[in-house]
Amino acid sequence: MSKLILIIGSLLLFINTLFGLIISSYLSLNWVGVNIVFLINILLLYKISTSQMNNGFKVSLSYIFPFLGIISTILAVLSPDKFKDNYCLIGYVFILFIEAIFYLIAVNLKLTTNKK
Repeated sequence: MSKLILIIGSLLLFINTLFGLIISSYLSLNWVGVNIVFLINILLLYKISTSQMNNGFKVSLSYIFPFLGIISTILAVLSPDKFKDNYCLIGYVFILFIEAIFYLIAVNLKLTTNKK
């Protein structure tokens, strides 16, 4: 499963980068933002699939992260090419922050249950 995550993620990164270089209307902030979203989601899904956390956490996070990743990708694509007053950028950064918090909570719950 972890190899499949890496292969699919790498293909998505390659295709997005190729689109970013070929399509002139695909703004550079958008394709870099989408690549960042892909990289973070690939990393989190890979870490989940290779971790020793409970299966309940693995299953729930493996459904939540792709869903939030799709929303982040849509926000990254729709983001205007500016940093100031960019609410889409704020939105997908916030979603990535939520994903990181979910992962850290799952890992910390795993650590606290092992101590008992």
